[in-house]
Amino acid sequence: MANASDIITYVGVPLAVIGVLPIFYTFLNSYLTIHNITRCLRRNGLDDGATTHGSLLSGVVEVTLLRVTITPLTREDPDYWAPNPRPSLLRGATWTRFNWKAFVTGSRLYRLQYSDDLRVPQAEVDLGELLDFLLDRGAVPDVKGLHMLRVSGLWTPTGTSLMLSPDAGQSALRVSVPDDSDGILSLALRWEKAWDNRDPTSLPPSWMRLDIPPPIDIKSKKEDGSLIDLVTSEQTLLEQGSNKSADDENNPKEKAPVITRLSSEGKVSNPTSLRISLGFLPSAGLTISTATWELSHTPLPHSPSITHLRSAPASSWFPCIALAFGLCKSLPLYTHTLPHSLRALSAKDTIPCGVLVLLGLLVEREAPDWETKYDSFEEVEQYHNRFLAKQRAITAERMMTEDQARIARISREAEERARFGEDHRARIAQQRERGERREREAFASGRLEARVAADAGIRWLVGEGVLRDGAKTQEAVEGLLVRMVKGERIAMGVCDILERWRCWSDRGGMNAEDLATFRNNQTGFAYAACVMGLLREVCAKDESSVAADMQECIRIWNKVRLG
Repeated sequence: MANASDIITYVGVPLAVIGVLPIFYTFLNSYLTIHNITRCLRRNGLDDGATTHGSLLSGVVEVTLLRVTITPLTREDPDYWAPNPRPSLLRGATWTRFNWKAFVTGSRLYRLQYSDDLRVPQAEVDLGELLDFLLDRGAVPDVKGLHMLRVSGLWTPTGTSLMLSPDAGQSALRVSVPDDSDGILSLALRWEKAWDNRDPTSLPPSWMRLDIPPPIDIKSKKEDGSLIDLVTSEQTLLEQGSNKSADDENNPKEKAPVITRLSSEGKVSNPTSLRISLGFLPSAGLTISTATWELSHTPLPHSPSITHLRSAPASSWFPCIALAFGLCKSLPLYTHTLPHSLRALSAKDTIPCGVLVLLGLLVEREAPDWETKYDSFEEVEQYHNRFLAKQRAITAERMMTEDQARIARISREAEERARFGEDHRARIAQQRERGERREREAFASGRLEARVAADAGIRWLVGEGVLRDGAKTQEAVEGLLVRMVKGERIAMGVCDILERWRCWSDRGGMNAEDLATFRNNQTGFAYAACVMGLLREVCAKDESSVAADMQECIRIWNKVRLG
């Protein structure tokens, strides 16, 4: 029979050992968890500054990781374009795919029981800088996602895409699950190496390149047989147009060619393109920051003077024209938006069809009926009746005596001279009255949309030899921007016409002073019509609204958490 000592030996000791096993398991599990976390931190490059503490009896591991604020590197830094060689694969570390300037702003304590629960604190970043960086890498905005973020804010569904890959096929930046963000927007980043198609030679956001159009030239030979170029100078035509009087409207003017020699080697040392940067000033709004000449996309040491583009009215019109041209070519200029007043102006039909006919930009048969038609038969009948009366008077004179016939003839000729003077004065008064009435009817004629005016302006410029055959609106505006940088008179002339365009749209109609100004500078008016056509085209695209949504999101969410 078993005694008490046997029971303690064979039953109590095994039970005691079984009771201690969970403690040994917890101890071993805590040790392995600490080891796995330390190795995971080292493998993901997060061991610098991280501390790990573990309670071997409770099984809870405390990990303290640094919280950082990141900013993009400068474009001149080679690491700016290179991917991070050691990106972290942990949750919340999507920002480690790129190289950043990191500043430690605090720490985050995690209490874990398993190594799989380890995550990296989200990094704080300026939303504007983040979007500029992704645009510079080739990402494109997601129109619907940015609009949803602007409208919904923190209630934007998780996974909503804000930026897309360069091919617009996958999401590059999306809304993420908030991780102790305390009311701050949380985002997640995704980037693949195959998406890197840009390099330091690519233009950064807010920059654009304008190709300098080649001159329209006709080659001729000098007396000695050497070749010269007869270049039709558009700048000369614009400057002459600004000084042309209304009396010279119907007189064709010969265009004086500008003669330039070709070098013996046939090389042209002139710049081939112009690089400009758009900026924003709280006091002035959208503005031109810098401009640089380029030769084969390589910046030249000398830059054009843009002082005249910073004074009214060019200061308000030139940046908007440049922005509209860039958006039309889908350049990464989404950090700037066209003013609401300009968008509203381009959406309206403002140009009377009769004015285009008066200026010779539109053929009358292509325009709707807008003027009073006069019956020319009345004047023919009047002349016919006078002719018959004259014949009757001559016949009567033949039946008179010689003295009576002479007196009657003198009286008849005096009456004819008086009637001729009266008819001449009446005809001049009638022409003046009809001309004034025709102008009033032209001002009140039906409005055409900006695209029709732009097409008419391009046809007129092509007919004048200013643009090449087959030129489009973008090409015309690109050449205009270059010439506005080159010449102050051209810039002020075109911008003055655009300002008058805005004014007559606001007051509801054009007046005689506007028409006289346009007649004195028809080339500038044709270019202004091209600008309005381009604005109409841009405002109809999604890029015109996504820029406003992006600006509003940047204003609301200045700082975001990226993880």
